[in-house]
Amino acid sequence: KNLSPNPANPVYLVEFCSTRLLLDCPLDFGPLLRCCPGIRCLSARRRISQPPRRRARRGQGIPPGPTPFKTVEGVELLDAPPCVSMPFSTKHCPVVWSTVDAVLISSYHAILGIPYLTGCTDFAGRIFATEPSIEFGRQILEDLANSVDQLPHCGKLEDVVKRLREAGHPLADQAENWMPVFTAAQVQSAFDSVQRVSFNQRVQLLNDLLLTPVSSGFCIGGCNWLIESDFHRMAYMSASSQWTCHPLPMSWQALVGCDLLLFNGACLLPGQTPDRSVEDICSALVTVLSQGGSALFPCRPCGVLFDLLESISNHLDAKGMRRYPMYLVSARAKNSLSFADICGEWLSAERQKRLYTADVPFGHAEMLQQNQLQQFSSLGSDFGRQCSQPCIVFATDPCLRLGEAVHLAAAWGRDRANALFLTDPQFADVQTLAPFQPLAMPVHRFTMDMRMQPSQAADVLSLLRCGRLVMPEAYRRLDCHGGCPVSYSQYLSVMQFPLDSSDQLLELSPALARTVRPVRVGDRQLALLEGEVTMGRSGRRRLEPLSEAAKSSGSTGGAVGFGSGSELKPLLAAVESSQTAKPLLTGQLRPEELVRQLRARNFPGAKHELAEDGSWSIFLEVGHQEALITGSAGATHVYCDDEKIRLVVRESLLACLVLV
Repeated sequence: KNLSPNPANPVYLVEFCSTRLLLDCPLDFGPLLRCCPGIRCLSARRRISQPPRRRARRGQGIPPGPTPFKTVEGVELLDAPPCVSMPFSTKHCPVVWSTVDAVLISSYHAILGIPYLTGCTDFAGRIFATEPSIEFGRQILEDLANSVDQLPHCGKLEDVVKRLREAGHPLADQAENWMPVFTAAQVQSAFDSVQRVSFNQRVQLLNDLLLTPVSSGFCIGGCNWLIESDFHRMAYMSASSQWTCHPLPMSWQALVGCDLLLFNGACLLPGQTPDRSVEDICSALVTVLSQGGSALFPCRPCGVLFDLLESISNHLDAKGMRRYPMYLVSARAKNSLSFADICGEWLSAERQKRLYTADVPFGHAEMLQQNQLQQFSSLGSDFGRQCSQPCIVFATDPCLRLGEAVHLAAAWGRDRANALFLTDPQFADVQTLAPFQPLAMPVHRFTMDMRMQPSQAADVLSLLRCGRLVMPEAYRRLDCHGGCPVSYSQYLSVMQFPLDSSDQLLELSPALARTVRPVRVGDRQLALLEGEVTMGRSGRRRLEPLSEAAKSSGSTGGAVGFGSGSELKPLLAAVESSQTAKPLLTGQLRPEELVRQLRARNFPGAKHELAEDGSWSIFLEVGHQEALITGSAGATHVYCDDEKIRLVVRESLLACLVLV
């Protein structure tokens, strides 16, 4: 079931082999974009096109009065406390959370809703994510919580919803599912329950499924999930990337041949590649700095920020503009940069090589040492004293509703020399900038979407050769199915795919294994046994010897296995087939005996040679024809081009063994 109306924030509820899985748990920042920006400074607030907030004491509601809306560029802004929501509405999409067994997280973007899942529902299952996804997700949420803590109290969300309902505003239905930003303590408590996994680690879930995360290449710790039962394989391919950047490259080999592939890893904005965006950003940045202006990058303290810092620094060095300082303003900036430097196993091979030479994997460490990059927790007195313009500032948050970027956008917005750079694909639209209109400084939209382009996705999917491909309805126009049978999922649509199989997994007890009788039917070797099927302690069906009750009742139940045991047949059919079975060959093949048999069949020059490891070889030569026989403890090989010599060697080999 597709639980998200936004394909960029996918959420799926999957029932596979009687196990219910929630694939990803992101946040929807749409409600936050509907609110007025959070400004601590009154002088800065007045620069933003919104009415001043009525101040309320903590614990009190918003004073009575009309709903405080402000229409800017056709967008209504609500004066309400900062709030977010889940991509799926609990009102229109009821989910019995107590029946969900596990949550699989693909990246730190998709883990931000975990505090709301564990704190606002009766979910009691397990949550799996890589360590970088947990740590970066925690830092993003703690950064948001810190930004909210700095704001004046502006009432309760319940009061806002009540007033919207009384006014008959259509936003009231949506606002009922909004939630306030959690505190840092609540975030810490929720993330402590997440189980850490590594790439290619196989995790058993409820004795039925095996879960394996494999690298997606999208971000540090980003992964796709392989979900396996005894007889079927399903894969969830979320945001994935093939661009050359800092994370470990995408690994797709483990997903080949899946019965069902749930794909959500393509970019919905084809044409604007990350490499091209970086080039355009650096070019526009040089122009802004040369004209005496400063540049503002609203961003989060992780992700593409690591690549932007290095790319911009290298470009300024090449242009001889290293004198322009760069500032990173975020409450969690220091923690984020420090954690990135110790994520060696999650980084690309090139980054890992730097660790082996006692170097740091990222260039921001050297930039900090040389004072080219400076980090601040807020726009406090230290930043005011040390900030030197023109400069480049990376500040949270990309939504321009919370954090220090809101203050800088309000302060610099009236200067045409400055510039605003929007790189987050989720917050690069008109609604993001609506509260700051009219905005004098130019806005550059260079989205850094690291997901695969449709052509790249088509190439990867053609290699995966899955049995059935499922992707969002929005992907229909992208034509990236790669030739696989494809189905398109819609919001809240339920899709069923039968994965029935006539095969069953049976455990063979040691007691029954000791009674196996080898027979041969045709060209296949069988293991003949007599027993009954019971339910083992592990919950699987188990083959045990016949009980006394079964023997006394005359039951002749049993099974027969072919080769590796991939096929089982009833005992009666096996007995009937074994009546025409050819005898088996047994015994130990000794090279001395084989040489004696060959000499008796007109090969007087046959002799054997022993090697140090116990293997042996026999060389035969008759006229211009040659043959070679090699043997070891586990195998015997005959290399011969002449059919007459091959038949003689075959007779000699049969003469050395015993028929049973």
